[in-house]
Amino acid sequence: MGTFMVFDHTADVGLDVSGQSEEDLFATATRAMFDQTLEDWPTEVECQKEIISRPPVGMEGDLAELLMAWLQELLYVFDTEHLAPLKEEFDAIGPKDVRASVEFGRFDPTRHRTRAEIKAVTYHEFDVHREPDGTWKARFILDV
Repeated sequence: MGTFMVFDHTADVGLDVSGQSEEDLFATATRAMFDQTLEDWPTEVECQKEIISRPPVGMEGDLAELLMAWLQELLYVFDTEHLAPLKEEFDAIGPKDVRASVEFGRFDPTRHRTRAEIKAVTYHEFDVHREPDGTWKARFILDV
């Protein structure tokens, strides 16, 4: 898995993420985002789901939009079903969608401690690019 660092941002949480491949970047971004929410992670797999996320119409092929759609979809699943992603196996990333088989653990607020509630992934300073050495980088801010 790639790496991530938290950076200070007024009233929000900023994340710089890197990965060796697009899949590694998306998996690391997932871990980074949920690490800001969960202090205690579920350890047992509750279910496995096929997750498909798509960027807005006209934004297909934009890796930043694909990552945004992916993170927003996982945040939606967490908020509505109380499921935290534990492991992702990507079938495809781009140009029109992200498809992955995801193992989820059940978040139980009586057993698992949290750090902060993430309201949204924002477009402010959102960036995804590939470095000359082939490393993928992303920067995004979470509204908490």
